[in-house]
Amino acid sequence: MTTDTKSMTIMKRIFSAIILGVSLIAFGAALSGCAEEMVDINDEVALGRCLTPTELSAKVINGEFIEFSWTKSKGATEFVLELYSDEEMTDLLETIVIPAAELPYTADLEADMTYYARVKGVNGEGAIADSHWAVFDRALQTYAIKSSLNPELVDRSESSITIKWTKDPEVDHIRITPALNAEEEYTRFDVTADAQAAAQVEVTGLNPSVNYTLAVHFKSAQRGTVSAWTRPAIDGATEVATSEALIQAITDKAPVIKVAYAEAPYVIGNVVLGGPVAIYGDATAAGVQPTIQGALKIGADVTSIHLEALTFDGLSSADTPHNLTFDAAANVESITVVNCKLNNYLRGVLYENSKGPQVGAIKYDGVEVNNVGGDGGDCFDFRGEATVNSIEFINSTLNTGARTWFRIDAKATLESIKMTHCTFNNLCFANNGNNNGIFNIRAVNVAGAAPTFVLTHNVFLNMNDENKRCCLVAKNSTSAFPTELSNNFFYNCYDRFFIAQKDGSSLSGDDLKAAADEGRAKILVNGSVELDADPCVDSARDKYNVTSKEVIEANAGDPRWYAAYVEIPEDLTQEVTPTGKIWDLTDGQTFKKMADKDMVRDGIRFFVKNTPINFTKEGFEFSGEAAVGADGIPTDGAIGIKVNEPGSMIISVAAATGHSNLTVSLDGKVSASVPAGAEYQKVTFANVSGEQMVYIYGCHPATMTFLQWTSDVQVLDKVLATPVVSIDKTVVDERAEGEITLTWEPVDYAASYNVTIDGKKKNITETTYSFATATFAVEEEGGDFAIQVTAVPAEDDYTREESAAAELSFHVNDVPIVDTGEIVDPSAITETYFADLTEAGGFAAQKFEDGTGSVTIDKLTFGDKAELDGKRYKHGGASVLGEDGIPTNRYVSFKITRAGTISHKVISGSSSATDRAYAVALVTNVAGTKTVNVLYQEYSPTSSDAEPVTTEVTADMLAGITEAAVVYIYTLANCNTYAVGYDPVPAAPAKVDKVWDFSSAEWVAAMESSGASNTDLLDVNVEVDGLTFVAGGQKVKWNKSGETYYWQPGGKSDGTYRYFEFTTDVAGKLTVYASNTGSSEDLTRMVTVKVGEAEPESLPGGYSSSDLGHAVDFDITAGTVRIYPTGNGLRFYKIEFHSL
Repeated sequence: MTTDTKSMTIMKRIFSAIILGVSLIAFGAALSGCAEEMVDINDEVALGRCLTPTELSAKVINGEFIEFSWTKSKGATEFVLELYSDEEMTDLLETIVIPAAELPYTADLEADMTYYARVKGVNGEGAIADSHWAVFDRALQTYAIKSSLNPELVDRSESSITIKWTKDPEVDHIRITPALNAEEEYTRFDVTADAQAAAQVEVTGLNPSVNYTLAVHFKSAQRGTVSAWTRPAIDGATEVATSEALIQAITDKAPVIKVAYAEAPYVIGNVVLGGPVAIYGDATAAGVQPTIQGALKIGADVTSIHLEALTFDGLSSADTPHNLTFDAAANVESITVVNCKLNNYLRGVLYENSKGPQVGAIKYDGVEVNNVGGDGGDCFDFRGEATVNSIEFINSTLNTGARTWFRIDAKATLESIKMTHCTFNNLCFANNGNNNGIFNIRAVNVAGAAPTFVLTHNVFLNMNDENKRCCLVAKNSTSAFPTELSNNFFYNCYDRFFIAQKDGSSLSGDDLKAAADEGRAKILVNGSVELDADPCVDSARDKYNVTSKEVIEANAGDPRWYAAYVEIPEDLTQEVTPTGKIWDLTDGQTFKKMADKDMVRDGIRFFVKNTPINFTKEGFEFSGEAAVGADGIPTDGAIGIKVNEPGSMIISVAAATGHSNLTVSLDGKVSASVPAGAEYQKVTFANVSGEQMVYIYGCHPATMTFLQWTSDVQVLDKVLATPVVSIDKTVVDERAEGEITLTWEPVDYAASYNVTIDGKKKNITETTYSFATATFAVEEEGGDFAIQVTAVPAEDDYTREESAAAELSFHVNDVPIVDTGEIVDPSAITETYFADLTEAGGFAAQKFEDGTGSVTIDKLTFGDKAELDGKRYKHGGASVLGEDGIPTNRYVSFKITRAGTISHKVISGSSSATDRAYAVALVTNVAGTKTVNVLYQEYSPTSSDAEPVTTEVTADMLAGITEAAVVYIYTLANCNTYAVGYDPVPAAPAKVDKVWDFSSAEWVAAMESSGASNTDLLDVNVEVDGLTFVAGGQKVKWNKSGETYYWQPGGKSDGTYRYFEFTTDVAGKLTVYASNTGSSEDLTRMVTVKVGEAEPESLPGGYSSSDLGHAVDFDITAGTVRIYPTGNGLRFYKIEFHSL
């Protein structure tokens, strides 16, 4: 105890004794009996010194100020306050005399000092002595408060970061914190006088590939922060600067690749990694990373992957749905992704199914994942029999989108998963029954137990999707629950988010509340808290900088957001909008939450002071009446678009009650009012000259749902003009090979044309169209087929409509097919035949004497009373005809069974005789009745140089024959036959009827031999009864619904993979039974058929799967036929082909 403390104690004891003495005197008087009058008690005690101050209080306010207070002690008119630097009070720093009337007293002191204080009462008149000292019972620490100097990043190296700030003499050191290890204490880097004068310093001694927070300080006052990564240490890298070079380096299996920064993205599509690889981005000094558009596939020989300082963009494309995909059963020691951004992947960041890889450690460190689509797959997705040792996400931000975020199925093996110091925002809102929230971990470890699951120091924001799908731990009862759970913070997360390991999507009312309370009791433990206020500046608008003291003290969330938020001044620079621009008014990445101040987004200037414009799922909601100046130009509650050429605004406004219209003006001059419910209303500005502003604003709340700026200023009928179509032929024969061609002049504002032939529509951009006619079958009387041609506006032309159809038709004549299937005559000519009747042609010289009868050589029969002289057949005179009209001698004949063309070269027996005729006759037998049909009878030429004459035999001539018909070439005078031939039409093909039913025993056996059901397969190549199904290295599967089996390609095809194929020699009708892959209808999914090299034909096939196959019909020609899905995957149940 100090001397002063002893004095205070003695003083208290003296004061107590005095009071006790007075009390005893009074008590004694009371005991002495009654007195005639009471003696007054004098309560003024004569003091020899001032009483010691009591109830001492001191608190630091505003850093450098301390407010002191105590009770005003008796006798003291002022107080002496002494401040020391040491607890023993030997080093006096300052003495302050404080009048009693000025209590409490605020002292202006030096920053960053520790003070020890004592006070005593003093009588300024010197009437009594000073009081004893009263000592403050704790040290008092001041600190500095200074304005921000807005530090900025200047440069980075592997071991240093250079920053600058606004010049100010009060900067003395930099505090350095490794931001990606926020639990580590900061280190101090002193700023030299030269650096202070230059307002710039290079902070050295840092480690590569670390995100540091550098805080500019004056004493304890922080004057702004910079967060930056040191560059990675890269040795022996292959440096690339083009997309082609990057693809080649990956193809060449370069182990280390350095990607130069470029303004344009590197476009790689899908590239397979062939070996261990580390790919680094050479970001700018300011940290802007090179962007790679595409995806990486992990090949069989990959043992490690390291990706750093890169921005990957999936372009929301089905071709590159995941950033990383296992392409083979690789044995990968590590996958490390550091300081990367993974944006716009349709499904997510990593995918494995059916390859069965062995993976050591997977680590995502300092990563941002933004805008995952969640279409048809999950974000971090292991479905097959993979073995994974550890998965770790640390110091990362996972923002917006996805179906299930972490899906590790029961087939996989997993030892541990760790999520720590991460920020999660607005996830897992896909409206899909497969959406199982953020964590659906059903894998077990090698011992068969649940994996170690660490979930600590994270922040979960805005998990309240209207589809009621998002939850922290999946609805599956088998999904693992965290084994270590602490210091997690939750804001704006609805009740369903907390319902763990069971389905809460259908709960409501008390049942929902009870289940949520049960979940909260399990989740909100060990320092985990549900917050009432946003812990960030504005998390709904991606401003994640932490403002919550609780979150900061717990080191929760991605540490990059610990830096103070600096509002970046809005850049109100506005460029001229080119014509053809269509804005996506529902793009939540561009238009976040609302325009609550003046800003420019995607070329639109928002004028907002007090009347915000809300960004909703429908579009721009103008919240109230705009403020418009006397010049007609709006200043609040409006948007403006800069234009510099004539054009039109196309605007749609949501239906609403009341006067919810939007006003459109040009430089303040009102041009139109677009009412609520208007769709694609056109407001034309034909006289724009130079840069001018188009303003749009409301007089009442109204929602604009569509906005386009187009160069079209025509005021015309909405319906396009009907094409004027010419047709080159209107009548064709059935099965005849050939084409009909349609032509027309271009129609103004038409971007394409729909051509419909017999109900089958095809869209083309040319103004001519040809189609084959051989596939059009008719009955005996023939038939007419309709043609329609319409003009179609461009897809982005929202003001015009498709034209009325030009109507045409063509007629197909019936051509009966002669059924000669029962006529078998080997001697008949059934293939193209032509014979020169010479010795060289196989017809040796010989005489056919009268009465010897006919002689057959090869396919030809020669009548008697004639001769072959080695050069020709000499008839030797006129043929003799029988009573039935059939020649009996001096003829050449042959048999036929099909229509065709006769060739005959017959020359006069005398070069000077021009009157010698010959004839060609066809003899048919129909049910025993023979008929002679003279097809040709003319004078023969006189020169042997004459060409053969042709004569047609039609199918009608052979109709009903019961034996082979005979063609006779005979003479009416002396002639010589030099050559004979016949070219029959092709035989009528046999009827083809093929039904490939995938529920048949043969197909089921083929399916089962290709792999397990409902499992993605890549190497399927099966053939049953002439139909082949080829996966071509892309995912397909088979499954069944009840007893109905189907093939399901795992996505769309271009015809080189995921296809069915067969070959037909005849035309016919193809019927494909297909459906969507789910119960909903999606007619953008098409069945596409390609025959040979012809253009493919596509028809909608995405009907509901509840129908178990919808018939889709095609008319096809002969050739190799491929059938495949376009648009997206389909289920195929059965394929039929029937020839005409």
